[in-house]
Amino acid sequence: MQKLLFIFTLIASVALSAHAQDEFFSAPDFAQIERNVKEPASTYYYPKLMKKYMAGDEKMTLEEGRHLYFGFIYQPQYMPIDTSSYNNRLAEALSIKSFTPDDYARILEYSNALLLEDPFNLRALNAILLVYAQQNNTEEYKRVAQQRRVVQNAIVGTGDGMSDKTPFYVIKVAHEYDILPFLGYNFGGEDKILGSKKVNYLTLANNRFGVETVYFNISPIIDYVSSRGGGKM
Repeated sequence: MQKLLFIFTLIASVALSAHAQDEFFSAPDFAQIERNVKEPASTYYYPKLMKKYMAGDEKMTLEEGRHLYFGFIYQPQYMPIDTSSYNNRLAEALSIKSFTPDDYARILEYSNALLLEDPFNLRALNAILLVYAQQNNTEEYKRVAQQRRVVQNAIVGTGDGMSDKTPFYVIKVAHEYDILPFLGYNFGGEDKILGSKKVNYLTLANNRFGVETVYFNISPIIDYVSSRGGGKM
């Protein structure tokens, strides 16, 4: 019952934040998304979507957000593997107990560097929000909070994550871990790929919902790596 209540609450939150304009809990149609984001006359033409995203446009619909997030795999800068040294630098900058203005400047520098490679990096977006909150920078906080909302809604709108048949879809393995706190979870220690289904599951630490495992479809990542001869994800 608690699990069902959680799922219902999650659905409601996605619908409300997206103004209930679009259908949710549906797997992305990658072929259609590819056509749409590459067509200049389309509402979902990728440069148009990215411009709205970067501006933190609160009128961006759930379907636009889905095209933005999943359409990124068709952009030349798409890289599903974390290779940036700024990941460790940001983690170190955030690990201290109290921050100085110089610390905030470093956090912004490292976060923005990560976002240049991955504009949907939730760790970086969360770090920037921390800084803007401390600086009382209301306008920038609202813009970045909207960006984070777009990413979160795009992911949780694809499934419920409760089985390999209804997984959340992600375009980067790191996004699996980054979405867990939003869902109310902590990573439990096991990460395994069900290769034949292009699905990855993460075990969870004890939580009040009694959920033990969350499933993610990582087909864009597997396809990317496979097309380049395989390798580490």
